Amino acid sequence: MVKNRVSKNKEKISKDNLNFFIEAIARFCDKCGTPYSVDNLQIIQDNDFSSIIHFSCNNCKSRHIATFVKPIGVSSRMPVNSDLSVDEIAKFAKYNEVPADDILSVYTLLSKNPVIKL
Repeated sequence: MVKNRVSKNKEKISKDNLNFFIEAIARFCDKCGTPYSVDNLQIIQDNDFSSIIHFSCNNCKSRHIATFVKPIGVSSRMPVNSDLSVDEIAKFAKYNEVPADDILSVYTLLSKNPVIKL
């Protein structure tokens, strides 16, 4: 289901729009300097206020996530050091927050494991 949503978002967004993100946010990979193409971008989330874009380098395989705030034309980009796929990132991006009870449950579970030091 998430995969379908990501691919539908990409279909909705034209190559011109993807080229705009390349021009406005990043033309080249920060790590190796390889130019980005529209095939290196995936739109994770897009609305009237902002877009979240995943950049992936074909050459060195580095990944970045960028946020573009539309009303003021400002963007920020950061490396992604995660084993999450683009589809998984899109799935979790829709949530506003993690409930405190969930965090406490994970902490309690991990604290019972003698191998893990908290």
